[in-house]
Amino acid sequence: MKGLSKILCIMLLSQQMISAINPDSIFHDPEDIFYVNPQAGEIRFKVSKNNIHGASIVIGTQSINMNINYRDDNFDYYVININAFDTTLSYRLLVNDATDSLLLPAAGSFRPAAATLSQTPSWSAGMTYYLINTDGFYNGDRSNDPGDKAEWGAGPAGWSSYGGDLAGIFLKTEYLESLDPDIIMLSPIFTSNSNHKLDPRDYATIDPAYGDTNDLKRLISAIHGMDKRIVLSVVFTHTGKDFPAFVDIAKNGESSQYLDWYSIRSMPTDSVGFKYASWRSDPRFPLLNLRNRQIHDYLIGFIEYWAHFGFDGFFIGEHEEIDADFMSALYDHMKVRYPDLLLLSSDCRLYTKQTSDGCYNKDLTKTLIDYFVADRINTAEFDSIIRSRLFFNPPQINCASLIGLHDYSRRIGSIVNLNLVEMMYAFLFTFCGSPVVMYGDEIGMIDCSPFNWGSFNWSTDQQNRTLLRRIREFIKIRKENPEIRDRHFFTLYVDDIKKVYAYDRGGLIVAMNCGASHSYVELPAWDGTYVELMSGEKHMAYSQKLRLSIDPMSYRILKREI
Repeated sequence: MKGLSKILCIMLLSQQMISAINPDSIFHDPEDIFYVNPQAGEIRFKVSKNNIHGASIVIGTQSINMNINYRDDNFDYYVININAFDTTLSYRLLVNDATDSLLLPAAGSFRPAAATLSQTPSWSAGMTYYLINTDGFYNGDRSNDPGDKAEWGAGPAGWSSYGGDLAGIFLKTEYLESLDPDIIMLSPIFTSNSNHKLDPRDYATIDPAYGDTNDLKRLISAIHGMDKRIVLSVVFTHTGKDFPAFVDIAKNGESSQYLDWYSIRSMPTDSVGFKYASWRSDPRFPLLNLRNRQIHDYLIGFIEYWAHFGFDGFFIGEHEEIDADFMSALYDHMKVRYPDLLLLSSDCRLYTKQTSDGCYNKDLTKTLIDYFVADRINTAEFDSIIRSRLFFNPPQINCASLIGLHDYSRRIGSIVNLNLVEMMYAFLFTFCGSPVVMYGDEIGMIDCSPFNWGSFNWSTDQQNRTLLRRIREFIKIRKENPEIRDRHFFTLYVDDIKKVYAYDRGGLIVAMNCGASHSYVELPAWDGTYVELMSGEKHMAYSQKLRLSIDPMSYRILKREI
């Protein structure tokens, strides 16, 4: 009996039991990581709303109460958090109403399936990323500049290159150390005809305009020498139109041996004008057919090759949907050889079988824009959306997943004023997950065009030094307060009228006033003295209330003194 997506499959074994509780209303699957998460030490079940009064988990002779951690329109979700466990754990569920109780399963016990094991690298939880597009960061070797490069500092236009390279990043490691992110993330570096390298022509070589493998080895060594990690973004969902297999299809049509490498929709006899699926509906990015097993082996081989250079992880993208079987094959292959390797994905759909350690949550970026910038959702809706996303994804994946404010066509500073940018980063750095700062956003850069984020402005007198100082403070706060990098998130205060929001991150309290008027709030808190981590100002909580006044368009990050 595969999956056991309903406990009903097991409940049929207990028909002889007379119970007022309807077993059809209870759902639990020990093979699904949503219900059984060994690494997080979490077990759940869901039951039709208001169908039972309470529940507990029975492990051996011990019975532990389960609590309702989440409710939606149809279900109550009961959760128990215990120490991390493995597939040897044996347990049963005891549910009760006002007059009766039911033990599940009626005979035997549940055991976690191997498929629920999710061993996300412990070092990756809640780390801060600094994302660098090599072409626009710094030009360290002018001998490899492309002939048609734009002047450094010129406004971004089309796919024009600026001449940045791996040697340039190496020369600016002192700046990276002063900013102090945990992880450097390189955008694609493979050979292509663009400045962004999102249209690869060859997975086996570094683009000559970026340098060579010696430059890469030197940079990786320098990053590790600063006690930081480095992750490489790899485009595996599509290629450029000049990728050899795609060129062969264009030339040979239906006789091409690579016809099944892409998602071809129609192929005229002469191959002229053939139609194919593409990323972002842009024909310059033809989508690969990742259901093709031949491509599996081809692409996995390249990941293994580049892993030898010392990368700590890879981001596999960029399409929002990636074939689950491909990601599963890649994950299984690489984790056997590199158990501590981080594998992230551009696909945030949740599979019951482990396919990645996390994803780049672009939907969350949209939610942040909708709330902070566009005012398309109110505070209660914002709270509901983010709590739902946290609950329905495994905690360890939430902590490792990337959250940022940029997209492919604009910088956050180009659509909002910099005071609001600071507010949004304050949320990003105190929320669950791994915040990502796009190079240049920390100094207030705003110029951007589709797939071209411009060249870093190294003139300090033209940088927004206040914002840079704030970003450095956020990074420092996150490093010094590991509870922010953990899974715990509790809503404390929601005010739709004044647009005020407050939450607890396992001991740190964050209060945000995104409205236009001054606000006074009372937040539930342990008695004692709380210090504002940005200003050093102190506040006293008594009678389990922390009373704060918050100026419009401002925030407070507080920690209780021990």
